[in-house]
Amino acid sequence: MKIRTLNKIGLLLMAGVMVLLPSCGESAHSDHNNNSAHSAEAHAEEEADVHEGHNHEPGSVEAVKEELNENQVLVTSQQMKSVNITTGQPSLEKVSEVVKVFGNIALPPASEASVSPFIGGVVTDIRVIEGDQVQKGEVLAYIEHPDVLALQQDYLKAVNQDKYLEQEYNRQSRLLRDSVNAARTFQRIEADYNNNRAQLQSLKQRLEMLNISAEGVSPENMSSRYPLFAPVSGYVNAVMANSGVYVPAEKEVFHVADYRQVHLDLKVYEKDLPLIEEGQQLTFRPANNSGVGVMRGTVLKKSKRFDTESRTALVHAEITERNDNLLPGMAVVAYIQNGDEAVWALPEEAIVAAEGKHFVFRVVEEPHEDEHALESHVGHEHAEETGHDHGETHDHEEEGEHAEYVIFERIEVMTGVSQAGMTEVVLDDEHLQKASFAVNNAEALMSEMKKGGAGGHQGHNH
Repeated sequence: MKIRTLNKIGLLLMAGVMVLLPSCGESAHSDHNNNSAHSAEAHAEEEADVHEGHNHEPGSVEAVKEELNENQVLVTSQQMKSVNITTGQPSLEKVSEVVKVFGNIALPPASEASVSPFIGGVVTDIRVIEGDQVQKGEVLAYIEHPDVLALQQDYLKAVNQDKYLEQEYNRQSRLLRDSVNAARTFQRIEADYNNNRAQLQSLKQRLEMLNISAEGVSPENMSSRYPLFAPVSGYVNAVMANSGVYVPAEKEVFHVADYRQVHLDLKVYEKDLPLIEEGQQLTFRPANNSGVGVMRGTVLKKSKRFDTESRTALVHAEITERNDNLLPGMAVVAYIQNGDEAVWALPEEAIVAAEGKHFVFRVVEEPHEDEHALESHVGHEHAEETGHDHGETHDHEEEGEHAEYVIFERIEVMTGVSQAGMTEVVLDDEHLQKASFAVNNAEALMSEMKKGGAGGHQGHNH
């Protein structure tokens, strides 16, 4: 019995072992798979760490840079502003024959005015300084003198006298009509009445010359001072007195000029006068500041006066495209176009010479803000409204990750004649003739493109 019992126990133990063996095998296999999964995940994390610095949000500046080809360059609006890069289109210019002349920025007489007192007095309450912009009729200062008060008194006396003499004139007229009064008496009253009316009109005009309304003068509001008004809208370019100083009548105190009406006064030599005609186009720039860029104008008329000493005649030209920094008196050099054939041209600063070739930079993508810049802006506004802190967004914006930008493409061109700050470029493609280009400081774009490597991919090759 004992032997049979032991045999049964042995059989049970062997069955248990057989049951456990597959389970142990499965556990070992599971552990192996788990280890493999953890290894793959760790490898993926390592790969992510390696590429972490090269993954940018789609649509961001850095992401767009990675998509550029070797002839393209991206610049932000802030970069364009800091290095003075502007865009423009090619223009048809007659650069084959030009007349080079010198002159200066001038103002027509109607666009500048001297402000002086009609009655001398002490300057008070000066309200402007040099450089201030003023509107026509704006008070610049006040002039104070007792004669101003006396003039208003005389005016009020004449007004009262006019009322009395008018009544007396009407009374004497009726008496003369009824043959009650002598004609001599009526004539004397008539003369006094007309003389006083003439005096009244004279005093009224003098008050208006002092910028004092005659209708507003009364015994209660008489004043010993009167205002000096700006006769034209423009800028104050001279203040020639200070408060408390006495200035005599007709002494200039302020000078106001309307710079919007500036034009060119050009001196054309005798030999070139026959080549100049009204309506001719010209380009010009300040003689002492070539960095301002090329501006444009049109010949208006030739002066009929000839200067025998300089052997020149004056030519007036309208400024059709100008810089706001132009001031009267600045010297300019201009090129009047009198050729017959017009060619496509760009400013000299738009063309870059490199490796024996000439390049220009065409705008392939107009200024716009990337998508994430807008999202960041909305998130910032939301943070302000809700009181949450979005510090990470601010960090990205400060780094320039999200900014308004322009994409330029470098194009090789053939060039021709260079005159008057313009250079002929061969643009047979109609699309290029209507395209926008960087029209100044294209050298900066070339440097930026080289700095960024092939299309800005420098540092992103794996």
